[in-house]
Amino acid sequence: MQHSMIMEHVTFGVCYYPEHWPETLWRSDLERMRAAGITVIRVAEFAWNLFEPREGAFTFDFFDRFLALVSTFPEIRVIFCTPTATPPAWLTEKYPEVLNADLDGRPFSHGMRRHYNYNAPVWREKSRLIASKLGEHYGTHPSIIGWQIDNELNCETDVFYAQADHDAFRVWLQQRYGTLDALNEAWGNVVWNQSYTDWSQVHLSRPAAGRAGFNPHMRLDEKRFFSDSAISYCRLQHDALREHVPADRFITTNGTFGHLDYKALVGQGVDFLCYDSYPNFGAGMIEGPSGEMADRKWSWNLANVRAFSPLFGVMEQQSGANGWVMRMAARAPLPGQLRLWTFQSLAHGADFISWFRWRTATFGTEIYWHGILDYDNRDNRKLREATRTIADAAKLPGLAGLQVQAKVAVLRDYDNLWDGEDDLWHGPMRRAGEAAWFEALQTTHTPYDIVYLDDGTLAADLARYDLVVYPHATILSPARAAVLEAYVADGGRLLLGARSGYKDSRGQCPMEPAPGPIAGLCGATVLEGSMVTPADTPSHAEWDGVRLDTPLWNDVIDPDPGAGTRVLAWYAAGRFEGTPALTERAVGAGHVHLFGAGFAADAARALLAGFGAASPYRALLELPAGCELAVRGQGADRLFFVLNYGEETTVILKKLFTDRLTEEKKIGETRVDRFGVRVLSLNAKEGMV
Repeated sequence: MQHSMIMEHVTFGVCYYPEHWPETLWRSDLERMRAAGITVIRVAEFAWNLFEPREGAFTFDFFDRFLALVSTFPEIRVIFCTPTATPPAWLTEKYPEVLNADLDGRPFSHGMRRHYNYNAPVWREKSRLIASKLGEHYGTHPSIIGWQIDNELNCETDVFYAQADHDAFRVWLQQRYGTLDALNEAWGNVVWNQSYTDWSQVHLSRPAAGRAGFNPHMRLDEKRFFSDSAISYCRLQHDALREHVPADRFITTNGTFGHLDYKALVGQGVDFLCYDSYPNFGAGMIEGPSGEMADRKWSWNLANVRAFSPLFGVMEQQSGANGWVMRMAARAPLPGQLRLWTFQSLAHGADFISWFRWRTATFGTEIYWHGILDYDNRDNRKLREATRTIADAAKLPGLAGLQVQAKVAVLRDYDNLWDGEDDLWHGPMRRAGEAAWFEALQTTHTPYDIVYLDDGTLAADLARYDLVVYPHATILSPARAAVLEAYVADGGRLLLGARSGYKDSRGQCPMEPAPGPIAGLCGATVLEGSMVTPADTPSHAEWDGVRLDTPLWNDVIDPDPGAGTRVLAWYAAGRFEGTPALTERAVGAGHVHLFGAGFAADAARALLAGFGAASPYRALLELPAGCELAVRGQGADRLFFVLNYGEETTVILKKLFTDRLTEEKKIGETRVDRFGVRVLSLNAKEGMV
């Protein structure tokens, strides 16, 4: 489906809450937005009471007035939201079964937001009804170009233990397994005498004798169920809207949160996805890189969104300091960072950017979640920076729709993400491995994609990549292994890390040598392995004189010479010193490598270089490690985004470029300001280099 908002040109918007402000401010707000170049506003995601102040008593007067005013600004269009993220008090008081519950079964109280569950029948009906009423009333409104379902599905909590969820889980399991015997076998319930003899005995997680009391196979299915519940709920609203909303108006939702398969969501519940990008959360607020890599981590997050939804926007782009009164606090962007982070989103494929928010709230929980304007409502440097950013983006008229370029892909899948939340043997290793590859790709200026492997993935989906890295494919099915084998045979290069292929899709460990279904492709098996702990001698391998750190875990690889497998690197220190650490096997036109350890950033950089995948644009330009390179478009239409996350620095342009933001011709040493951005295109005669 083509959506003009984000297909014809890059578009900028803001999140706006007319219910928070006197109506006397509305016109001046819209005038100031228009003057800045803002052409889209998102509204209504928390406004249920304004539409249904009492059960069944629907009124639209408030937003009718607001939209009537917006209609006098033909440049400005609206994304309208369903308000289900914050149920009204009358609903939760009358129907307490809609409330979510914690692991102990204690229901949440009304308040804050997202305190509901997805499966209570009355909640599903009330959500369907409000979405339908809004679609019926506003579906063809000329100012509305699209719709957002809810707000940040699975934010605040991504686990659900209300009675309605326990009941729905049993139905979900009956559909998945058919019989209790099949369920007992899939979950290994013979262990610790957990076998069920009646469906009424089956539940989601409940308090047990310590964390070890949770069945890991049940926990994996539980997360699959949570995801399917959220997708079903989103689809319920999508269908209710689409009965009234014309096909040329999009339906989306925003954010990426836990226990939700967004690839499936985009395929079933929305036309495309929007992300919420807050790079300053990287400054000690979340698990992940620190220091100069902190806000750069959002490039990984943006690539992650692109994996689900090649066409995507950013519904909430950070514009100010972030904070809730009682829960979190993040620093304000320094001068230049608002523009830098916006171009970070553009560089990674976003064609729509909406800043959160227009003006900082003067009351409520988000009183410290700052917007473009501050409490005093005066023009400020953030407004000036946003205005400049919009003007700069207007100098890139062909940007929208250009594909982000990458020849390296990092594979992920939800089975391993979810199983690794509880499995302390492979979850931390996967997270550390992904962080290492992110740093290596960033600092070598190697553009990359993230690709989610699922049962619908084909070898053709991987064919565009010269190198595919699957850091730790612990759970791996024969069908997915066959896709990887076809990719390699067609000329690809696949790299697998330690602890690959030793679990099946149930999370069980079959009685076969690791790496299980992909052992034949690797031409090698694993004899044994062990964690590498702080008490152990530090482990590393040697590859043609290059040191490869081998942290966290070491596998002893047994290569099969008869399969043509050869050893590239040997452990040079550690408990398995002298045994193979890295193997290679030629298969068809490609190669597969098995690395018997966790990944460190230095090792990932060395592997990138050794496989010829690092710095693919080094013949064109040379960047310091503190800058990021992203490329959109092909051939002469390519745009090279140089993003500087630190102090003023210099890049070296080895060909003649045009700086599209200044129209200057550039070659040789070129300065990039602190938090500066260069968007470069090759001179016409260099365009096909």
